[in-house]
Amino acid sequence: MKRLLFCAVTAAAFSTGAAAAGITYDCDTTPGHFSDLVLPAPSGPFTVSGNVQVNQIGKDSKWAPTARLRIGSAEPAPGGAPDDYAGFEITALPGNALSMKLDTVQAFSFDVKGRDSETIPNSLGATGAAQPFRISYDGQQVTTTVAGQTRSYPLKGRPPVVEVVCSTGEFLFTDLLISSGS
Repeated sequence: MKRLLFCAVTAAAFSTGAAAAGITYDCDTTPGHFSDLVLPAPSGPFTVSGNVQVNQIGKDSKWAPTARLRIGSAEPAPGGAPDDYAGFEITALPGNALSMKLDTVQAFSFDVKGRDSETIPNSLGATGAAQPFRISYDGQQVTTTVAGQTRSYPLKGRPPVVEVVCSTGEFLFTDLLISSGS
């Protein structure tokens, strides 16, 4: 149900040429479960922008509270990942799990299929504030900017899609906008 509603809202944003603030998506899952939204992308170059913040984390012995936003090579099967993708991941943990004096801490990584994902230096810190992001696709590569860092990775395959995934917590995406052009 979430997938259909979100796709309808996204399609409406494309058709009206919405250039203002994007939509809000509260990606909220119970411990050990995930939510996966796959959104259509415009043909040609496009950009996905917005903010993400950790609102709440769950406890699970196997899964860390995580949210991902990525551009993938084609729509994955439900619960699966695209064949090739690039974007970012935010992981949140209780501060005491990392011997920190904060209730909850977060860290960002570049999330890249088929390559080693890269933790972003100096992104470990307290949760709470919305963090801006921008992911662009130019037809051949994905460029991701988050937590003050930018990386570009080639993307194989077409047509691309935008995927939002979260697990074991509540992650709020605000001003989420997919716009044509780069």
